Amino acid sequence: LLLGFWGRPLIAQVRTAVARGDLAQAEVASREARNFAFISLAVGVAATVLCTILTVVILIAAQHHDNDWDP
Repeated sequence: LLLGFWGRPLIAQVRTAVARGDLAQAEVASREARNFAFISLAVGVAATVLCTILTVVILIAAQHHDNDWDP
């Protein structure tokens, strides 16, 4: 959620550049905003997968009744 706001300033730059008629700068800012959106999505998916894996491992460890896991 927090990473989703990375692109906000870049979107404002795109709109400002388009309003000025600077299409080259608008294209660069648009590309950067798109890249940040993809990075944000990848980080979110990776965090979700990691949390799911950790939850499964913890649940399996909690159901393991042997004393093999005791230090």
